[in-house]
Amino acid sequence: MKLRDNGRIFVVFYMAGFLMGVLYANVISKDYIAAMGIFDEYFLYNYVQADLEVQEYLWYLFRVRCLPVAALFAAGYLKIRKGVALMSVAWTGFLCGTLLTASVMKLGVKGIFLCLVAGFPQLIFYAAGIFILIWTMYYYPSTKWNSQKIMALFLLIGIGIISECYVNPPLLKMFLKRI
Repeated sequence: MKLRDNGRIFVVFYMAGFLMGVLYANVISKDYIAAMGIFDEYFLYNYVQADLEVQEYLWYLFRVRCLPVAALFAAGYLKIRKGVALMSVAWTGFLCGTLLTASVMKLGVKGIFLCLVAGFPQLIFYAAGIFILIWTMYYYPSTKWNSQKIMALFLLIGIGIISECYVNPPLLKMFLKRI
């Protein structure tokens, strides 16, 4: 029962961030979203036609994904670790709300499916790794780092990067060819 009660704070912060992201996308940046090209059909068509340099993409993903994880891990050693953990959850919700709203504004219901396919399977691994990190930060000192948690974090983020590099692009291209 304790896990269920303790996990509610993360859901509340995530959903508050998600709502703020939806409001931001609909009210504040509506014109910007209408002009952006990531959900533009021309951009998506060119993505399907492009060949991916896997080695360069792998190193790019490694840098882009590991830097925020390392910064969050380092913030776990600050006195404000609980606040950082909750703000990270809220920020993730904000980004998801903004992204999903932008995709729906540009592509309709197809945009939701595009976001789901674009995040599969790597988001499963990233979410699990970040969840370990944030849970440990928030519940410190009753939950402390140990070698199993560190190895799980590195393994999950690593599998996420590899799946984003090798598994996701073909899945995304197959989906884009069908819409």
